[in-house]
Amino acid sequence: MKKKMSLEDELDVTRTSVAELTGWCITIALHELFGIGRERLNRVNNRQRMLAEQSMAVMMQPNERGMPSTEKARRMRAEALPESVPREFRVPALRAARNRREQQLKIVGDRAATMAWQLHARACMEVLGFGPDRLNRLYDEMRHNYDQMNTWGKEDGIDVAMERMRKCACDALKTDDIVVEDVEDSKELAAQRQHYHAQEVEFLKRAALAATGRKSCAKVLNVFDASAMDRKMAAVRDAAVGEAFRRRV
Repeated sequence: MKKKMSLEDELDVTRTSVAELTGWCITIALHELFGIGRERLNRVNNRQRMLAEQSMAVMMQPNERGMPSTEKARRMRAEALPESVPREFRVPALRAARNRREQQLKIVGDRAATMAWQLHARACMEVLGFGPDRLNRLYDEMRHNYDQMNTWGKEDGIDVAMERMRKCACDALKTDDIVVEDVEDSKELAAQRQHYHAQEVEFLKRAALAATGRKSCAKVLNVFDASAMDRKMAAVRDAAVGEAFRRRV
């Protein structure tokens, strides 16, 4: 009997899976709607990854309360888009959340999808010269692709739906090397935990250095208070978006 995943693991899986799936929906939309080929798609995706690293660097700077600058990073991502372009992307759902756990998963998924959309949209602006009109069309097509994914999943099962999405992405990028990793596998979850832990440790180092420069020794030591560390680590996990779907090189 398969052991039920913990809420923390399920949140991590949702966060990473939704972010990557949103990215595939955008890649497919760029190819099918605008005829963008492999070379330019790869340039867009590479730029998106660089923007993600820059956004993470902003988030990892402790704010005045010693917490990750999550809201600052979100605000910067949103403000980089034209005013007439949607700044949020809420994951299309087949039904409403039925309990607190599902509500938490929906919130995490929406945040991950929004971040993926914002970063890809900005990459399209910089690499492809997209303005408001094409960004709005891209947004609609991305949502359509996500709706199609949901329909396939409901009718034929999630495995069939993901295989169809994989084939569409392969067609767009002219490759057969795209794979969908089983993020529920224990090794994948362990790798995710290690990735998030490294981010948490790095943030705490920065928080301690920042505190050294502006607070007393007692306050510096307080950075490493157990409850404070738990809150800071949870905040880092909440803001981070990892990778659930990977392309083999």
